[in-house]
Amino acid sequence: MSAVLEEPGRLPNARDIILREAAVLFSTKGFAESGLREIADKAGIRSSTVYYYFASKERIYEEIIRIAVDTIFASVSAEIAALPDGATPRLRVEAAIRGHLRALHGNKPFTSTNAQSRIKLPEAVSSVIRPVRDGYSAFWRKLLDEALAAGWLKQGLEPRMLRPLILGTLNRTVGWFDEREGSVQALIDTTITTFSGIWNEAPPARAKSGAKSAAKATVSRPRSR
Repeated sequence: MSAVLEEPGRLPNARDIILREAAVLFSTKGFAESGLREIADKAGIRSSTVYYYFASKERIYEEIIRIAVDTIFASVSAEIAALPDGATPRLRVEAAIRGHLRALHGNKPFTSTNAQSRIKLPEAVSSVIRPVRDGYSAFWRKLLDEALAAGWLKQGLEPRMLRPLILGTLNRTVGWFDEREGSVQALIDTTITTFSGIWNEAPPARAKSGAKSAAKATVSRPRSR
């Protein structure tokens, strides 16, 4: 995984600076409106230096998306790993929500570029980014499928619809949440309470064995190229 540029005590190199400034531009101006020369100017380096590290603006964008997804996935994985043995599917999903929001708002503008950018890109770029995003989506599908199989989701809820509803809600917070008006922890608590209506108070007896299997499931991360 590429380094998180905000890592305390670590001095950013030229490649880090390019990525950071490009992420700021992509998340505020948009991908199409941001040029390599502008990225170089913001980074305080020559355009030729940008080309030394990246062949094109598209390659920079791909790397930013990898950093964003890897950062969020690492945070989600850590939250789930910190749960006690035998944690219920509900606790695992709620831990994933915590991890996602903490990383989303703790690593801007990388994560906001990923969350906000659903722009039309050349297929060569989309083909690289798609599996990175799809791997994370697949992890969430697994979490929700396990919750359904264990009887924790209320009858009639469809995980294929619930996943984009949850992730869409989490990702859209980058557009309106302001820490000056409330803490990230308050946002997490509000979000978890908002989605509390999807859960059964306790799983049906027929599904208890499924709950045990879900609790033992390991976190497997999607591979980035």
